[in-house]
Amino acid sequence: STDADEAFLNRRGEQLVGQRATLTEPIINGRGRIRINDTMWRVKGPDLPAGTEVRVIAFDPLSLEIEVAE
Repeated sequence: STDADEAFLNRRGEQLVGQRATLTEPIINGRGRIRINDTMWRVKGPDLPAGTEVRVIAFDPLSLEIEVAE
């Protein structure tokens, strides 16, 4: 069911907070996509070039919020 799928993705997204990853494509106008494990996620954050190491800092039902990893 759609509700069960959304609940599963919400839990999965919340578990990604704190994860590090490398941007597979640039963030432009605050929006982009990133691959974590085998899943592509929408991300929001500062404009950054592909290849930047980032960390997930928050999750909402539509996207992951990221920042540059220190």
